Amino acid sequence: MRLLEEQIKQAILHPDLPVRTLALQYFSRSYSEDTTVMPLVINVVEKHGRELSISFIRESASLPQTETTIEWCMEELRQNLVINNENSDDYRYAYALSKVLTHADPLLTRNRELEILGLPGFLPELGTAFSERIHLFAEDSGSLWNKLIDFCERENEKLYLSEMDLPHAYRLVEALGHGGSIVADQVLLMLNENVDYSENSPRTLMQGFILRLAGELRLTTAVPSLIEALKEDDEWFNEESQRALIRIGGEDIVKALSDEFPTAEWHFRLYGSGVLEQLHTDLVTQKCIELFEEESDETIITQLGQAALSHFSTEAIEPVRLFIRNNEIDPEILDLRESLISVSTVLDVEFSEYEEWKKDNEEVEALRRKLYPEKYGNIFSISNDLIADLEEDTDDSAIDTFTQPAYFPNTIIRQEARIGRNDPCPCGSGKKYKKCCLNNSN
Repeated sequence: MRLLEEQIKQAILHPDLPVRTLALQYFSRSYSEDTTVMPLVINVVEKHGRELSISFIRESASLPQTETTIEWCMEELRQNLVINNENSDDYRYAYALSKVLTHADPLLTRNRELEILGLPGFLPELGTAFSERIHLFAEDSGSLWNKLIDFCERENEKLYLSEMDLPHAYRLVEALGHGGSIVADQVLLMLNENVDYSENSPRTLMQGFILRLAGELRLTTAVPSLIEALKEDDEWFNEESQRALIRIGGEDIVKALSDEFPTAEWHFRLYGSGVLEQLHTDLVTQKCIELFEEESDETIITQLGQAALSHFSTEAIEPVRLFIRNNEIDPEILDLRESLISVSTVLDVEFSEYEEWKKDNEEVEALRRKLYPEKYGNIFSISNDLIADLEEDTDDSAIDTFTQPAYFPNTIIRQEARIGRNDPCPCGSGKKYKKCCLNNSN
């Protein structure tokens, strides 16, 4: 049985933070268009207080807003917040709210641009992104398209994606996503071209944005091309394809991924698992469990386990429980165990290890610190103080592509090792980089 979405919404109000976070992520990470979710977030903030809700607010930045929720954020930023210390709770809370307003539909904020920019708590460093989104939405598609082409021709000379102004390019792509059929036809045309993903060229760089734009347009006809791009062994193109497939959604994607999965390379299975985690259909839980039971790679198994649990289905509990019980605990399995307890709590399902694992989860961060060097070794020389600083926002969502630079893909020459988003976080927390310090790395 898969929990109804209305029931998952109620879990956002659960007294346990891991439970309500997992419930919120069900909506925030699947690009939900449900405007009734943000009011529940506000309810949580008002009940539990600002300090305990910072990561919760940051997670909600991708949720759709309304005039009422926009006004609430603005009212919070009118309060007496001290934002001159980046390590303070006030600063982090103001950043989270400013991020929500920056990501909000420009149709809701364009008439209040100057008012929002003038709020005492709105962080000036987000002002450029906030205003540019509003102004780009007013431009015609032809102008936006030319700006994106110019960006690729100009920025391609740089060695790293992290040196490019990718947030600006992503804002161009987002605005183009409102361009309708003319833009959609051009995207499909370019997706069907033969592109050498290993080549450094403006056209190859453009392809990453085209993949993203297919998602912004929710082009179901682009799905076969996106599946093919997911087969390329390149993190940037993989992530753009993953993001687009999640935005488009539907059971056709679940079937296509499931058909390719058994014989696909490791990177395809990794990113494909991420897609299956966020596509909430009746079919996907069944496919996640089937693939979970057939998989042999431990990392992919844990990803599929997380995907199966993310749909709040009773059928996922027993196979995931058996896997955790039969394997030595490590940071990835610890994350999986935490999700299992949260889902089981919401579904009111108990098993023999439930109470023991739930109690252990209450001290989960200390356990992660112990398990991390045991699995990965002390490969990073970082002080305990720095680890503590970096762990503050361990539940933030994926990288804020509107306001921060991204990492660089394999197609861009690099002179030093990179940290992939699915690699262990260098802070030593034991979580994946994308689930821990990626948002703080810039």
